[in-house]
Amino acid sequence: MAVQPTAARTRSSLGRAALVVQWVLATIVIVLVVLAVFLAVFIRHGANGQTTFFGHPVYSVASGSMTPTFDTGDLIVDTPISAAAAAHLHKGQIITFSTTPAVAGSPSLVITHRLYAVVKGPVANGVQTVEYRTKGDANNAPDLALVSPSAILGLYQGQRIPFGGYVLSTLHQPMTFVILILIPVVYLIFEEVRKRWIALGEVDAARKRARLEQRRD
Repeated sequence: MAVQPTAARTRSSLGRAALVVQWVLATIVIVLVVLAVFLAVFIRHGANGQTTFFGHPVYSVASGSMTPTFDTGDLIVDTPISAAAAAHLHKGQIITFSTTPAVAGSPSLVITHRLYAVVKGPVANGVQTVEYRTKGDANNAPDLALVSPSAILGLYQGQRIPFGGYVLSTLHQPMTFVILILIPVVYLIFEEVRKRWIALGEVDAARKRARLEQRRD
């Protein structure tokens, strides 16, 4: 029974390993490129800093205050809401709103909580004014500050992408760009190594055939 030489078996094993690595790297590159292109085409960043997806505001969930409705790291997609519609919401709906900065000059927070109560205010020009008290589903008590209709940014109606916030954040990191550049480089290196091992195997096989022919002669 013929036994494959150790060097040939080693080259064969390395060639298969390089091929597997090649396919893995190619798959990663394709997935990352598709995600990057998809986000670049369909996600927009407005002048006010708001991110939109097909015209819908999108937000990354940064806390667990609304568990189990959605979790930390999820990406939620809101429905845009007009100022007039924002004044006619009802208890139980989920809104995303901007808070008033506690300190002048500091950035405002964007929060997504459920409407806990509708608080009627004075009538102005024949129109009933309202404010809203909100509460996170996982919180024991409602939020202290009332929310005015003008502070409401969107209405959440159940559209969410699990872990989408983590994915979006990762794709926006500079290190992700570096990885996207390095993966094709590593892929090309492995491909070159694979080709060289195959070539070495073919040369070695040719030499052995030549020696066998010389012995026969």
